[in-house]
Amino acid sequence: MVCLRPIGVVLVVLGCALHAQAQPEDNISRARTHFEAGRALYQLGNYNEALREFAAGYQLAPRPQFLLNLGQCYRKLDDLANARLMYERYLKDAPPSDPERSQAEQILAEIDKQISDKQAPATSPPTVTPPPSTSAQPAAATLTTTAPPPPKSWIKRNWWIIPVGAVVVGVGVGLGVYYGTRAPDPCSGANLACWDLSK
Repeated sequence: MVCLRPIGVVLVVLGCALHAQAQPEDNISRARTHFEAGRALYQLGNYNEALREFAAGYQLAPRPQFLLNLGQCYRKLDDLANARLMYERYLKDAPPSDPERSQAEQILAEIDKQISDKQAPATSPPTVTPPPSTSAQPAAATLTTTAPPPPKSWIKRNWWIIPVGAVVVGVGVGLGVYYGTRAPDPCSGANLACWDLSK
C-alpha cells in the first residue's frame, strides 16, 4: 500500500501537467476561431461585431496581430484614439523583425495626422458674429407641405394578375392539346359492340 502512494502522486502531477499543456492549445484554437469570425465580419462591414471577436481572440491568445485588427476596426469606426492605442501597443509588443511593423508605423502616423486635423478646427479662434439687426421684423414662416405620392398605376397595384393569368392560360392550352390529340376510345358510351356478353 505504501508503494502505491508515490505512484498516485506522480500520476496526479502528470495529469495536471498534461491538462495545463492542453489548455493553451485549446485557447489558441478558440482564438483562431474568433479571428476567423472577426475577419468574416470585418469583410462584411460589421466592424462592431468584428471588434468584439478580435478582442475575445486577443484575450485567449494575446498575439500582436490581434492588435492590428483591433486598431483597424477602430479606424473604420472613426474611433481614432482607440485605434492609436492599439497600434502603439502593437509596436510595443511586436518583435522588431515583424514584417508588418513598418506598415503599422505608417498607419500610426496617418492616425496622428487625422487626430491633429480634427483637433485643429476645434482650437481655431471663434468667429465673431455681428449682433442681430435692431428692426423687429419677424421671420417669415414658410409652410412646406409635401404632396401625397401619386397613385400607383393599375399594373403595379394588380401585378399578381399577370402570373395567375399566364398559369390559367397555360393549363387551358395544355388540356386542349391533350384532349384534342388523344384518339377517341371506341368503347366509351353505349356502344354495344364493346360489351362482353360472354360472361
